[in-house]
Amino acid sequence: MRRNRAVSTTLSYTLSLAIASILVSGLLIAGGNFVEDRQEQVIRDELEVIGQQVAADIGRIDRLVVAADNDPTARLNHTFPARVSGSGYRVSIDPAADELTLESTSPEVSVTVSLTTRTDLGDSSADGGVITVFYDESSRQLEVRNG
Repeated sequence: MRRNRAVSTTLSYTLSLAIASILVSGLLIAGGNFVEDRQEQVIRDELEVIGQQVAADIGRIDRLVVAADNDPTARLNHTFPARVSGSGYRVSIDPAADELTLESTSPEVSVTVSLTTRTDLGDSSADGGVITVFYDESSRQLEVRNG
């Protein structure tokens, strides 16, 4: 005697599809968060490298200004990537904290680098790309701007 098992086959197929859909959805959500977290870490790493290079440029200009007898003129252009992992960024000097702050736009990631100078720092900023570190003779401060 044979039984009709069409209902069992259809039900098994539907349940298998539902379970597979739930598993795939879970993997996509988890993978999306992983990719976003990884992108933020890559941006943070790139900003730290750029920040260290700009801080080194500020240190070079500071040493030139300190070594100069009078009325020093010091300027250094350095080309950096205009974007980091597809995101624009801004470099800012915070003279009150003796820090260099780098901030990306999307996603928002912020990195700070300590500065140690004998010359005063000016409140200034520049976007990614060609960044000029210079000594402003009128304000007697080290500043950054786009070259």
